[in-house]
Amino acid sequence: MAQKMLMMAVLVILGTTMATVTVANPTCLQSLMSCAPYFNNTDVQLPDDCCKPLQQAVATELICLCSLFNLPSLLSSFDIPYVGALRIANQCGVVDIISDCISAPSPAPSP
Repeated sequence: MAQKMLMMAVLVILGTTMATVTVANPTCLQSLMSCAPYFNNTDVQLPDDCCKPLQQAVATELICLCSLFNLPSLLSSFDIPYVGALRIANQCGVVDIISDCISAPSPAPSP
């Protein structure tokens, strides 16, 4: 009985750890990281090795990207400035798609 309880505890810990790693490192994050040298550099024409992975992620991992853009604190935890990420999306031609999935602020209640 004690062995079964220990095994269950180990499985729960492993499951929790695996879920944490998945949330902590979204699969679409790499598409933004390829643009890291350009987050704070507004004077550069973005190369294909920055834009193509982002465009591919929009086509195949839009929900993941939307999650990142809806949680600016998550972006910043990976040293990705929110404004820089939006500018990159704009220069890569995907800002309209990203903008559609960003949570709009809720309207103020009427008095």
